[in-house]
Amino acid sequence: MRLLIAILLLTAGLNAAGRERLQRERPSSVANALDALGLLQPESVRSILLLHFGKSLLRSKAGELEAALRKDPNNIDDRLMLIGYYTSNGHGSADRLRLRSHVLWMISNHPEHASTAEPSLHDLPDDPEGNSQVLELWKNNLGSHPNDLPVLKNAEKFFFGKEPAEADRLIHRISEREPDSSEWPVELAHLYRMFGIPGEKIDNPAERAIEEYRRVLELTKNPAAREALPGEMADAAFRIGDFPAAVELAKIYLKSSDRPAVQRANTILGRIALRTGGLADARQYLLDSANPAAAPDIALSGPTLVLAKELIEHGERETVLAYLESCLKLWPRGENVLRIWIADIKNGRTPNLGGP
Repeated sequence: MRLLIAILLLTAGLNAAGRERLQRERPSSVANALDALGLLQPESVRSILLLHFGKSLLRSKAGELEAALRKDPNNIDDRLMLIGYYTSNGHGSADRLRLRSHVLWMISNHPEHASTAEPSLHDLPDDPEGNSQVLELWKNNLGSHPNDLPVLKNAEKFFFGKEPAEADRLIHRISEREPDSSEWPVELAHLYRMFGIPGEKIDNPAERAIEEYRRVLELTKNPAAREALPGEMADAAFRIGDFPAAVELAKIYLKSSDRPAVQRANTILGRIALRTGGLADARQYLLDSANPAAAPDIALSGPTLVLAKELIEHGERETVLAYLESCLKLWPRGENVLRIWIADIKNGRTPNLGGP
């Protein structure tokens, strides 16, 4: 997503002729063009663009950049384009060594730079020795830059997929420095969802979900975010098919004061019931999602129709009809469309409730 945004930013500022000219001219003209477009900030966007443009360099242009770096080894822009080039176009051991040298230089000399958080600087293709050196450098950086927040953040991105326990520690350290940031509770939840809780073996999925929730909640300081958290985690668990965890988290969310909780939690529970043979439960969850407690959310945002759509596809027309009639009282602004759907069901047609 960040790559797409970066490319859109650049292409918005260059016409077709300008982009073609950049490909013909000296590679550093790409960096000059970014300067002219005012894309020096954020640094992460600039890094992505330079790595991306490096992929399309001609080999002769890569050679020019190598020569320029021998004269000015501190030119980060040129170095990033070369990393992009060798990552996509490198062939043979010589190119692997060139890629390794540029990546190691960046991590050693500028671990605070946004580019070191990019995947192309984490994993060197077909170079286990180089990857071991990258790992060792990041461990050294943690010792030599213990209080450097940008370094800690880049290190966390590196260790996330390699040493989850280290990533867990870093997330907590960074969160102590940025207690009001929503990024780190989200990152911790993502880490646990992918790898479980480092150092903990909890076989019961429901118990594991509760413990993960408890730990993420400790990092979540914003009151509104704390109320919404079990719903976010329930959604994420549902999407990956971890139904026991999703059920437990949705039940916690039902007790939340978060405005969408009644609709959202019942919808998750109903969709899980539908997938696990609990058709009667799914019907009840749909009806519960439009009970009076859901009124503030439905009045503002309208009904959440995904469970109704799934149930009508299972032939549960009467239940969906009752649900839509309940929504009439809670969603005055949507009365016209609700009555169209109700009439469709009563006349034997299938209403278009949206979705795929």
